[in-house]
Amino acid sequence: LFENNAELINLFTKFKQLRTRDEQAESLELAEHAKTVMNSIDEGIKSMDNVDYFFDILHQIGASHHKIPGFKKEYFWKIEVPFLEAVRLTLDDRYTDNMDNIYRITIKFLLETVVEGYEKAEKGESNENVKNNINSTDGNCSKGTNGS
Repeated sequence: LFENNAELINLFTKFKQLRTRDEQAESLELAEHAKTVMNSIDEGIKSMDNVDYFFDILHQIGASHHKIPGFKKEYFWKIEVPFLEAVRLTLDDRYTDNMDNIYRITIKFLLETVVEGYEKAEKGESNENVKNNINSTDGNCSKGTNGS
């Protein structure tokens, strides 16, 4: 993932120096981060039978990434292909066309839900900025609007 997406590794100060595939493969911190990401996806899949928990956990993941300076919601989609490849390698000959279809639909739904969480965090911040602007002007309208 990071080898093909240098803009992602640059978001993580502790991973910036890992430029080659070998350096990335040898990094215990990066392996732990990858494990956390895959565990989050796994947790999302396992929680699909509890809709409220499913949406809560994936929205929280999206919202937490909104706090990372420079992170863009489009970056979530970069995990799709590596995830599908990991599933294919794990299942080996049990990975059928039907399984491929199921996992493609599943990861798409998971990522759409994570992006929703990111977008909600964006809007929350925007709403907070609007509230702060109103409070800082003591209830007066902003420039460019009429006060009536």
